[in-house]
Amino acid sequence: MDFEPARPLTKRLRPGHWVALDVVVALVATPIAGVRVVNAYHHYDPHGRGYPEPSAGELGVALAAVVLLGLAFAARRVWPLPAAGTILAAWLVVVAVDGRLTIALVVGGPFVVLATMAVVYVAAIRYRPRSGLVVLGSALVGSAAWWFGSAELRRNGWLPVLFSVCAWAVGYAAGRHRAYAAEVREHHAHVVRSEFAEERLRIAREVHDVVAHSLGVVNVQAGYGGFVLDTRPEEARAALAAIRATSRDTIHEMRGLLGVLRAGAPADRLPAPGLADLGSLVEQTTRAGVRVDLIVVGDPRELPAGIELSAYRIVQEALTNVVRHAHTRAARLEVTYREDELAIEVVDRGRGGPIAPGGHGLAGVRERVGLYGGEFSAGPLPERGFRVAAVLPLAGRAR
Repeated sequence: MDFEPARPLTKRLRPGHWVALDVVVALVATPIAGVRVVNAYHHYDPHGRGYPEPSAGELGVALAAVVLLGLAFAARRVWPLPAAGTILAAWLVVVAVDGRLTIALVVGGPFVVLATMAVVYVAAIRYRPRSGLVVLGSALVGSAAWWFGSAELRRNGWLPVLFSVCAWAVGYAAGRHRAYAAEVREHHAHVVRSEFAEERLRIAREVHDVVAHSLGVVNVQAGYGGFVLDTRPEEARAALAAIRATSRDTIHEMRGLLGVLRAGAPADRLPAPGLADLGSLVEQTTRAGVRVDLIVVGDPRELPAGIELSAYRIVQEALTNVVRHAHTRAARLEVTYREDELAIEVVDRGRGGPIAPGGHGLAGVRERVGLYGGEFSAGPLPERGFRVAAVLPLAGRAR
């Protein structure tokens, strides 16, 4: 039994889960930062470097900045740009008020740097490069403020610059990778949709060609059999035999077609009649009451399967139209094998007339010919009758 490997946890989490995770981290980190600021307030000069004692107001500014940093971290995935502005404003106020105190180093060291990295990373992933660079610029402005604080802040001023640039670079790379992966998925989906539509069209064309020809023959024979049933029973019996033979052949072909589809095979593996089957097609048409003179010019030879199938379907559609619409008892089919092309011509001397609008048969023939870059024409003859002609290049491949 096959088991599908589990997706990584990071792929299973939804955007809301990540936001909730940021909120939890902010709720945990903010009190820790507040406790450290309070400790720095009470132990403002642990190494005896002459740091002044902070006032209660300066402590309040530092604690307010810690709360704002926590809020900015919690909102970084929802509002990255406002979060970046909040971090910058809070840090500038801390440097302006507490820049000479130890509590400024406690606020800026771990918490401002980490919050800035988190916001810059998200902005680089979610926004276009220009917007991501704006957030990075605000982070670098905040980094420059370190040089206006105490000597300890100035000595560590390179940290926020390095970490901010690294966070932006990693976020930019991750964002481009996600965009590329999304484009690949969209392209793949488009290819699948196109192939599915093409497959449906190909199957629909095959079903139409099989069913339209067979039903056309059956309809004509049934009408004729009913007309002569009482007066000429032998001819009615012959019409019923033609209906039986045509329906039997159609059932056989449709059974093969549906069998391939049930097996999940692609449409290019459907049962494919070819030029060698034109004889049986001519016999079916003759049984339907239209005698077809088959003329083969040139040296018959095996052609590519797609060309043979298209040629067969072109002839099938043309003869079907003769049986159904021409009101004639004779037609001529000429197949010409040339060195680099195959020419097909079906001519009848029926009543002719313009092509009926809304039909799919000749439109499907035109599509088949167009797939191979060939030429197709269909229309009434000057005096009487109708002509269908197609030329299929043998050198070109189906588009």
